[in-house]
Amino acid sequence: MGHFGSWLAPSGQHEVDDLVGAAGESSAATGMNGNQADNSKSGSGAAYVFTRNGTIWTQEAYIKASNTAPNAGFGTSVALSGDMLAVGASDEGSAATVVNGNQSDNTASGAGAVYLFSRSGTTWTQQAYVKASNTTINEFLGYSVALSGDTLAIGGGNDPSSATGVNGNQSDTSASGAGAVYVFR
Repeated sequence: MGHFGSWLAPSGQHEVDDLVGAAGESSAATGMNGNQADNSKSGSGAAYVFTRNGTIWTQEAYIKASNTAPNAGFGTSVALSGDMLAVGASDEGSAATVVNGNQSDNTASGAGAVYLFSRSGTTWTQQAYVKASNTTINEFLGYSVALSGDTLAIGGGNDPSSATGVNGNQSDTSASGAGAVYVFR
């Protein structure tokens, strides 16, 4: 099951844009507009950008993670703001931290990640690979995303930190399932 349309993010930019997440999609493609027919990475996920001109809708982009992996859930959440889009992959497994870390260290199963893309004309390119500052197993970062201008907010639905308030101590992980929100600018 591809779960196509489980997340939608209309923008209103250009004529009309819609971003659709499909967390259960299974293509092994990476990056932009790859082979949609190779279904060898079950549950890797995808996102699709559609534009409308008058009454005609066309697919502008087929987007995959730069580190496509089975069951990563790319497309779990999506957000579109102007020519920027964010795609959450809540089950991605890299142990990287913060922005543009090592995507191939898959020792943190279910940690999650968010991928940030920008558009120039009709071409989308990945701008950032975003992780929590305290990446943990089963954190599910990217379960929710919000994007407005240059501000990105990411939900870590199962973050175990017992920190309170803003910028608290993230090293105490005694609050299993507490959750957190990470804000990037």
